[in-house]
Amino acid sequence: MNEIKTCEDGWDCVPKLKNTVRVMDLLRDHVYEIKHCVRSSDLDYMVQAMKSNLQVAMDILDEIDTEETFITVEDED
Repeated sequence: MNEIKTCEDGWDCVPKLKNTVRVMDLLRDHVYEIKHCVRSSDLDYMVQAMKSNLQVAMDILDEIDTEETFITVEDED
């Protein structure tokens, strides 16, 4: 287990995690359309876009070392 000391108290210390969420946010319009029974996108386009974005998110997540432990420390200025 690798301990990493950081002055960040959030997940800014894991940029790949934040990148994953940015990619997932690209699904927001499709999720809205599905949840609110709005049919404005072509089904094939929507399914392919969702699969593509989810695969990118999965690929980024696979690169994250989950053995790392982050410890928040006070800024030593």
